Amino acid sequence: MPHYYLNLCSGAEFVEDEEGVELGDYAAARAKAVESLRACMASDLLNGHVNTATFVEIENERHEIIETVFFEDVIRLRNEPGSRPPANER
Repeated sequence: MPHYYLNLCSGAEFVEDEEGVELGDYAAARAKAVESLRACMASDLLNGHVNTATFVEIENERHEIIETVFFEDVIRLRNEPGSRPPANER
């Protein structure tokens, strides 16, 4: 089974995945990177901030970067008219 490493960069902090994880294929590695990135953002959001420069590098078993997944790849921010209740209903 292929081995992948998911390195997280959240602005000034870079956390290298030293152990990695065995996943079935590249699609599973990308899904894991997306899940990890969203979890990191959710945690940050609970603390009142989100760094939109956050990203995850996916490396193969030879530690070659095969993709970088960015904040804007995994989240969609919306500010659509009518998406907020009127002020008197909040």
